[in-house]
Amino acid sequence: MKQNWMKRSLALLLSAALVLSLAACGGQESRSGTASGSANHSTTQETGISLVDQAGRTVTLNHPAESIVSCYYITTYATLALGVSDRVIGLEKKADTRPIYSMAAPWLLEQEQVGTMKEFNVEAVAALQPELVLMPKKLADHADTLTELGIPVLVVNPESQEQMEEMLTLIAKACGVEDKAEQLLRYYAEKRADLADRLKGEKAPRVYLGGNASYLSTATGKMYQSDLIRLANGVNVAEDLDGDYWTEISYETLLAEDPEVILLPSKADYTVDDVLADAQLQEVTAVKQGAVYQMPNQIEEWDSPIPSGMLGVLWTASVLHGDVYSTEDFRKDVSAFYQEFYGFEVDQSLLH
Repeated sequence: MKQNWMKRSLALLLSAALVLSLAACGGQESRSGTASGSANHSTTQETGISLVDQAGRTVTLNHPAESIVSCYYITTYATLALGVSDRVIGLEKKADTRPIYSMAAPWLLEQEQVGTMKEFNVEAVAALQPELVLMPKKLADHADTLTELGIPVLVVNPESQEQMEEMLTLIAKACGVEDKAEQLLRYYAEKRADLADRLKGEKAPRVYLGGNASYLSTATGKMYQSDLIRLANGVNVAEDLDGDYWTEISYETLLAEDPEVILLPSKADYTVDDVLADAQLQEVTAVKQGAVYQMPNQIEEWDSPIPSGMLGVLWTASVLHGDVYSTEDFRKDVSAFYQEFYGFEVDQSLLH
């Protein structure tokens, strides 16, 4: 009872403080609700910017957001690629486990950390009084609470290459940097076209991608990682499995699917040697041929729907089709990407 009273009191205090602050500063108006239309829909009106986010909510700002709280590492990565990370005043916890922050924007490590997917701190976000909150769909239950306090919330759901590009476009429009999103989208289109041309006529190997916690969990066709394999001219053997998240499978299923290549995500809790040494996998073609590889993990999680995720596609292509897109090609592309979009030179030793 006492705890509920304290929560109500805190919410009232935050709300009152925010109202006073907005009144003093001229404020930022926002409204959210259900709307139809694609996530990429947006309009710029005399009164500001109106967007439909990836949860179908209408989000209105009266000017490009100058202060941001990012509740999700993927949206924080997006602020880096779009050149607005200096506007981030709060971000997800465990920021010190993301190497890219210290490389490209060390000031992020000094900002307030507002929680995780499991332990999200609404009060901490509200206390920062940001002009925009970036939030994954899995936290969308908190969006209305913040909206009622006058804080606009943009909900994202980047579960495919197309949705990831939509996310970048939405964030760019909310921040007034549409040109940066257009630059990234042109880059993706050029790389896809180049790969398609190089890989024309190449056989698409059967590929299995293990999960972070276990190689007996995998990405189905409803996940971004399946797009990553497809764009690299591979066939995701788990594409038709049920589930829209990491899906547990049995040894029998993995044996029956018999992938030619097994890929480990960058943050896997197990190693290539663990897979190769598993006695129950010795009849899998990938294991018999030693075709088990882990994505580099010293910069970003390229197997995730992040702005640099195209590098995950390119790395996968270098593994599956090294005769036409080599490791050297991949390293050159990594260097060029980070120089162009993040403004720093990559240490090549991090790409092994």
